[in-house]
Amino acid sequence: MGIFSLFSQSSTLYFPGCVTYFKFNENFELYKKIFNKLGINFKTINKKICCGISAYELGYEQLTRKLARRNFEIFKEEGVKSILTNSPEAYKMFLEQYPEMLPDWNIQIKNLWEIILEKLTIKARLIRHKAMEVVTYHDSCALGRGCGIYEEPRKILELIGYEIRELPDSKIESICCGSCGGLPLTNLELANKIARERILQAKRVGVKKIIVASMDNYQLLKNNEFDGIEILELSEVLGLALGINKKEPEFKEEKITAEEQLIRDIEADKKIQNEIKEEGIMEVKDWNR
Repeated sequence: MGIFSLFSQSSTLYFPGCVTYFKFNENFELYKKIFNKLGINFKTINKKICCGISAYELGYEQLTRKLARRNFEIFKEEGVKSILTNSPEAYKMFLEQYPEMLPDWNIQIKNLWEIILEKLTIKARLIRHKAMEVVTYHDSCALGRGCGIYEEPRKILELIGYEIRELPDSKIESICCGSCGGLPLTNLELANKIARERILQAKRVGVKKIIVASMDNYQLLKNNEFDGIEILELSEVLGLALGINKKEPEFKEEKITAEEQLIRDIEADKKIQNEIKEEGIMEVKDWNR
């Protein structure tokens, strides 16, 4: 996927993940501003990189291994010693799958949520706006059950002023919001049904906002917002707390149906696949089975 220009001589790469970069580029820019504000050193590189989560989940082992090897070679060429990512899916891939596929893999995968928490704790003076609001937090399957990260996002939210009211199914017992495993592409109706049930749980506990730490979760839940329940991603509430607002589009996006959103998502996925295909490492036609 496209990751942009070199910002510093840091050996820590900020890897936003395909969904953040291609579908929510404003959040990509927002995360970079947050890192700069908190004093988190990072760089980005001008290479097309996909962590391979889609191929891995679809069972294309050889393709995933090719992507992993290619990415590792790029990282070495660019002097990358460690990686920061806001994508739980990419975090899990780099942390668990890459070491299994690449015997010589030696890049440190940093816990971004832990780092943000530490920076906010030390630099509490940077918090300009306390939220003073009751919300709920949805655990990403990849970040929660996949990597055991439950407390850091919650503590971040508490530091910036939120009171968290837990959903009936949370932490290790959390239910999926419907965004995992390519379900929105293979069975959009079911994915939407699951997402709406999660939103209903928030309504039942009496909150108006669900905060997530995954752009995949954000995308599906946001598409299913209803009855006054708002979906927010961690970067958005962090930006507000630090006085860094996400850049709004010049024109308000029109309301679209779930079917129209599916078409847009498929087109975005094709763009990602074509970016990789241009590098000459794979044929992507078999993805659309």
